[in-house]
Amino acid sequence: MNKFRAFATLMLLIMLIGLSACSGNKATVENGEGASEIDHEATQLITLTTGVAISDVIATDFSEAKWENSVWQQAYRDELGIDVKATWYTKGAEAAKQKVSVAIASGKIPDVIAVNQGQLSSLSKTSLYTDLTNIFEQYASPLTKSIIEGDDLRGLESATFDGKLIAIPGLNSAIDGASFLWLRKDWLDRLGLQVPSTTAELYDVIRAFTLQDPDGNGKQDTVGLSLSNSFLNMGLAEAIGIFNAFDSYPKIWIQGKAGKLVYGSVQPEVKPALAFLNKLFREGLMETDFAAKDTGRAGELVASGKVGVMFGATWNGMYPMQLTKDMDSDSDWRAYPIVSMDEQPANPQVKLNVENYYVVRNGYEHPEALMKLINFWTELNYGDTSQARFDHFLGPFPAPGHHYAVAKVWKVEKNLQAHLKIMEAFKTGNRSILNAEERGYYDNILKYQAGENSNAQYEKVFGSTGSYAVMNDYKQRNLFKIDEFYGASTDAMNTRLLTVDQLVEEYYTKVIMGIESIDGFQAFITKLNKIGLEDVTREVNEWKSNKR
Repeated sequence: MNKFRAFATLMLLIMLIGLSACSGNKATVENGEGASEIDHEATQLITLTTGVAISDVIATDFSEAKWENSVWQQAYRDELGIDVKATWYTKGAEAAKQKVSVAIASGKIPDVIAVNQGQLSSLSKTSLYTDLTNIFEQYASPLTKSIIEGDDLRGLESATFDGKLIAIPGLNSAIDGASFLWLRKDWLDRLGLQVPSTTAELYDVIRAFTLQDPDGNGKQDTVGLSLSNSFLNMGLAEAIGIFNAFDSYPKIWIQGKAGKLVYGSVQPEVKPALAFLNKLFREGLMETDFAAKDTGRAGELVASGKVGVMFGATWNGMYPMQLTKDMDSDSDWRAYPIVSMDEQPANPQVKLNVENYYVVRNGYEHPEALMKLINFWTELNYGDTSQARFDHFLGPFPAPGHHYAVAKVWKVEKNLQAHLKIMEAFKTGNRSILNAEERGYYDNILKYQAGENSNAQYEKVFGSTGSYAVMNDYKQRNLFKIDEFYGASTDAMNTRLLTVDQLVEEYYTKVIMGIESIDGFQAFITKLNKIGLEDVTREVNEWKSNKR
């Protein structure tokens, strides 16, 4: 009986092999989360090495075994025939950056490595990379191409050197970097004020929030405007939105009057913005110790319920505004469009947003493996994927989420589209149009509407009164001011622009505090040009002249 079973098993295997050969070397493998067709030419696994950067989000619960045996790595092996091996593990963004820089300097990089823009520029001067021009054309799926080319080819151009595509840009949403005016709507209502639309009206609101006891505790202990010492960096307690209100655009490149690109930080339009901030400072209407406060400390003050106005990013409704709601259930932070100096709408500035550039090591025998990993990502996120399969990789806990994926590219308006789909689901009652991520936001908004204040953050970002409702308004009115330079870092940028930006922030800070006079603005520009800004500007305009 045992011999008969062994013989029958052998014959069954032979039949299966024959069927596989007759079907073009393809078979269907059931992975428990939906069927997936794989190429049996890939049953002999190819190895791909990479560096693994462990983000803070997963660092606490991370282990090498978890990464190596995650559903992502299993799918890469089982469905793509790619066995991904970690060359190194690093925790934290700075450690990852240093590790990659050391690898580039040593001339020894993994088969696939994720780099930033400056590191990509350094790699372009070496022979370490593979030209991916033909690989992208041949192996990127139509869906992947549509996503990577969805930013008017800016990402691809930023990864192209001397006509060679040396990396695949891991795009993220550029518009998510826009600035928003966050206001305590409950304070506006208590004081009988309207939402401001001009800088003059904003001044009146900030003044009232400072002097008219908006929290009703009988004390003059509130702050009109919150600002941090890194106010030229988008995120939290920044001033980018105020500069944009005066038609000035720090730290991006804009069209000058002579048709050349000029650096927004040194244009005369920044002067009235600085004067506005100096007025607030002199009159005690903003944080007078802002120069000593990083964004963390600025966020703490906002969370405490003592601030009424802040410029920042879409996600501020989650942090720090949710902390305000946790402490004071009557608080009502809301996002509004940035104000303008006149009746014309302001233009929020945005710039190319590439999360990583994926480089393939020169000499690696399977450069197409990178595109297969990215195709896997795009199909899973944006293709005709079952809900069960999506949840398996990216759904609610215990799904590992995107942090374990080796290579990924996001649609340029992913979060805005999530907001719009959520609004459509509320309008029609058709919840089936939402993927797992969007459904989570939708459900949490429902919980907030039912009285769970801990979920206010989802309404304040993705809901009808959230920041993405304002983002949609920005888009519909075509208001974004886009950084005109989106190439790879030039030589002068790599060596001098950081110093220029540091000096700009120092000078702006001194002008706001009254330590320096705005009358010295032109002399300051002359100084910046001498230390390298002139060279950077020349290289940027050479890039503009040469770009395809």
